[in-house]
Amino acid sequence: MRRHAAPAALLIQICAALAATSLASDAPALRQVLERFDAVQAEIQTLSAEFTETTESRLLTEAIVAQGRVFLTKPDSVRWEYSRPEEMSFVIREDEYTGYFPRRKQAERRDIHRWREQLFRFLGLGQASTELEKFYDIRLGPEEEARPGRHLLVLDPKKSRVRKRMDAVRFWIDAASYLPVRVEYQAKSGNRRVIDFDRMTVNPELAANLYRMEIPAGVVVTNGFSALSGFSAATE
Repeated sequence: MRRHAAPAALLIQICAALAATSLASDAPALRQVLERFDAVQAEIQTLSAEFTETTESRLLTEAIVAQGRVFLTKPDSVRWEYSRPEEMSFVIREDEYTGYFPRRKQAERRDIHRWREQLFRFLGLGQASTELEKFYDIRLGPEEEARPGRHLLVLDPKKSRVRKRMDAVRFWIDAASYLPVRVEYQAKSGNRRVIDFDRMTVNPELAANLYRMEIPAGVVVTNGFSALSGFSAATE
């Protein structure tokens, strides 16, 4: 059975943009986009969305397409639920990550205190530009690639060790709502992961126990975070 590698997941993998840190000619336009983007981000306390994740690799004969839902509660809680091709759930709550794979009867837990800040910047969801600029330089992407009704932000990693592994994170924002609609991670190896968001809801009421993962008796729990494999390459 072919196994699917979950994103940093958005969690989860997402899933934004930063301050104008270059002297490029698009700086005024970039500043305007980021100001609008930050205003929207400031209003977000909770968020939910459906997503479609497409993973391409030189090791795969065809792309893997996964679907599910993502939930976010500021400042530090995220839940990714995959419904296909395999049911899986991943939760980050405060300083702990938990992943559960029902079909495999496996689970994993890991203290992520040392990576928590970097992880949430990598995911991008709910983050203002002043937070994301700690790890990326931001520029506007070519208009022909932005698509009608969208802005394209290209996030270039600042750390040299990260640049050796990752080309860039490309982030599409809806020009009306200034919410994220697509995130693309392009690795130096040629691997590519794209997450498309749909039915995004800002500030929904989320259950208090949403970020508590109940692991059934008899499930093997290991110390790891295989679901965050993409994150490790992008932040170390």
